[in-house]
Amino acid sequence: MSGNGTNDIPAAPVQLRFGAKPALSLPPQVPIQKYRASQSNIPDDKRVRAQLKKAAADHIRRVNAVPPLTISELREHTAAVLALTGVDVQFKDYVAVLVSNAAWHDTVAKIPYERRLLLLPKCLRVEDKCPAPFDEFGLLCKECGLCSIQDLTVEAERLGYAVLVAEGSAIVRSMIETGKIEAVVGVSCLNVLEKSFPHMEAAAIPGVAIPLLQDDCINTTVDLDWVWDLIHLTSKDKTYRLDLEALKADVKTWFGAASLDEIMGPATDETSAVARRWLAKDGKRWRPYLTACATMALLSDQKDEAPRITPDLKKLAVAVECFHKASLIHDDIEDGDELRYGERTLHAEEGVPVALNAGDFLLGEGYRLIGELSVDPAIKVEMLQLASAGHLTLSRGQGR
Repeated sequence: MSGNGTNDIPAAPVQLRFGAKPALSLPPQVPIQKYRASQSNIPDDKRVRAQLKKAAADHIRRVNAVPPLTISELREHTAAVLALTGVDVQFKDYVAVLVSNAAWHDTVAKIPYERRLLLLPKCLRVEDKCPAPFDEFGLLCKECGLCSIQDLTVEAERLGYAVLVAEGSAIVRSMIETGKIEAVVGVSCLNVLEKSFPHMEAAAIPGVAIPLLQDDCINTTVDLDWVWDLIHLTSKDKTYRLDLEALKADVKTWFGAASLDEIMGPATDETSAVARRWLAKDGKRWRPYLTACATMALLSDQKDEAPRITPDLKKLAVAVECFHKASLIHDDIEDGDELRYGERTLHAEEGVPVALNAGDFLLGEGYRLIGELSVDPAIKVEMLQLASAGHLTLSRGQGR
C-alpha cells in the first residue's frame, strides 16, 4: 500500500530470553507507510497505477520499441497507452515514466548491480524525526529505522549498487559523467524526472524510475513494492513480487456479509445465520491471509505479473477462518470466558447450546468448502487429512 510517515521504530533488534538459553534476536520492524492521497496528475488508486504499468509494458512489447526513446517517440507511445486504457490525459506525465521504464526494462536487467546507481529522494524520510545529516552529496542515512530509506539503501548496497540520497538532475549528470555508472534506478517526483530525461537521453544511459506520489517534498510516498522490484531486477528474474499489503486488504474484504454469501452461499436458517454473523465479526484474518500468501507465492513463481485470485482460493481462505472461529467459540466455552478482545463471547450472548452448535456448524462449513474445491481429488483428500489431523491435535491439546 502507498503511504509514509511512521511512529518511532527501534533500529536495534529486539532480544528475547527464555531461561538460561541464549537470547533470541528478532529483526527490527519494517516501517509501514501511511496512506496519503496522490497528487492530481497521478492516479490515487493503486489498481489503476498497476493497470497503466501493465498496459505500458504490453504496448512497448507489442510495438518492439527500442530505447533510448526520443521525446517525440515517448509522447507518441504515451498517447497510445492513454488511448488503450481510456484514462484521463491529466495522467500523461505519469504514463510517460511508465512507458520509458518499459522501454529500458530489459536493458537495465542485463547490467550488473555494481554498475548501477540507486538514486533516492530525501523526502521519503520522516522529516521532523530524521536524525540524518547532509554532506555535499546528499543525506547520510543513520539507519534509524523510521522510514524506508534505510531498508532500500542497505539492500541496494548489499547487491553492489552505488547509492545516493539526493535530489536533482545535476547529481544524475555528474554521476553519469564519471563513466562508472551504466544504469540509473531512481525514485523522484515527476517534475525532477522530467528535467532529468534530456540528460539521460543525450547520454543514452538506461534508466528506470518510480515516481513519488506527491511533489510537496515532505513525508512523500511511493509504490515501495515497485521500487524493490526495480532494485532486484535482473535478466534472470521472471518472478512477480507480491504486494502483500494490498493482498492483506483484499483478504479482509472476503469476510463482509455479501462476500461470504457469494463464497459460501446464502445462510438459509438460524444456525447458519448465527455462525455467519460470528464469522463476519472483525478480526485480523491472519490465517486466511497466510493461506492467500502461500497460494499466491506458489502461483506467481516464474511469472512476471500478478496471478489471478480464484474462487477456490477464497473458499480455502474462508474454510481456514471457519476452523479458527470454531476453535475460539469452543475455547471460550471451555474456559468460561465471557469476553474476548473486549466483546462478549458467543456463548455469553446466545447461551452455551447455541454457541456449541454454531462452533460445530463452522467446522462442518470448513470441511464443506474444502470438499467443494476444484482441485485434483488426491490433493483434496490430502487437504482434508491435514485439516483433520490439525483438529485432532487441537482437541488433544485442549483436553490436557
